[in-house]
Amino acid sequence: MAGGKKRKRPLAEGMAKPPKRVRRRPAPPPSPRTVRRAAWLVGSVPVLMVGLLAVATNPDYQVLCMIPAFLALSAGIIGMGLIRPKGWVILLAVLFGVLLMVLPTTSIRAQLMAHRAVETEVVITDAHKAKDRSGRVSWTCDIRRTDGQPLPHGQVGGFGCSGRSDIGDTMNVLVDPAGWAPPVSTEEDLDFLGTGVYVTAVLAALWGLLTLAATRRTLRETAAAGGARGRKA
Repeated sequence: MAGGKKRKRPLAEGMAKPPKRVRRRPAPPPSPRTVRRAAWLVGSVPVLMVGLLAVATNPDYQVLCMIPAFLALSAGIIGMGLIRPKGWVILLAVLFGVLLMVLPTTSIRAQLMAHRAVETEVVITDAHKAKDRSGRVSWTCDIRRTDGQPLPHGQVGGFGCSGRSDIGDTMNVLVDPAGWAPPVSTEEDLDFLGTGVYVTAVLAALWGLLTLAATRRTLRETAAAGGARGRKA
């Protein structure tokens, strides 16, 4: 019949009727108590990371400490997503977290060497070449003290180590008398590298402020949504 309502074509014999799509309800927002607990844990992440990376200034513990520091950062970013799952908060957390992974070990090591290192004569015993992804070549030299005393972490890179032609040469390096930090060249700018300690402190404070701001905004929105539901009821 023209202009009439179209009838659905019946299913062929033996064919099952497709199930209706079930609309998934959005997950309920976390409770204020959960948000506050997550905020305390997320806010403590920089302290844990810096502590682990400070121990990583000793090459013997570097890998052992870098792994839990990375896991702590990952947990902090996930927790930040729980506190504030939208907006620019996650991007800032990732930026601050990456910088907190990079800076502490180098800057704390530079501060240690700047305050207690002793200039010591060493001889180069071997040289090792490494190439990064961009094709840039760098060298690391094995060294030993010329006076025969033991030298923990007997390697130095960067300035003063340019290839296998340096083997047998003597030079002066800065050595940590306690043997905790590895030797560095006397040409390293330790004052500049050491300023990373202050940058690390600023980043940790910014992480804490970001956590606080995200927590307060989420709690304010949750309270406003609860009040709106109460008025409707």
